[in-house]
Amino acid sequence: MRENNRPGYPRTARIVEVDRGDPSLHMHRFEVRTDDIEPNTLLSEHSTEQEALDAKHRYEDPALED
Repeated sequence: MRENNRPGYPRTARIVEVDRGDPSLHMHRFEVRTDDIEPNTLLSEHSTEQEALDAKHRYEDPALED
């Protein structure tokens, strides 16, 4: 059963690449964000783009709905 504060499906997310620290060091983080809950809600942050893609797919997968 879905809680009232959790969005139903279909859910959508996007990956945003964010630079951290000194720009010359090229330190990137990948944020998974959605507008389903509130505008520009941060769902998770990852050190690799692949981890962020995996999290995005999990968030969007209707088969995982409680």
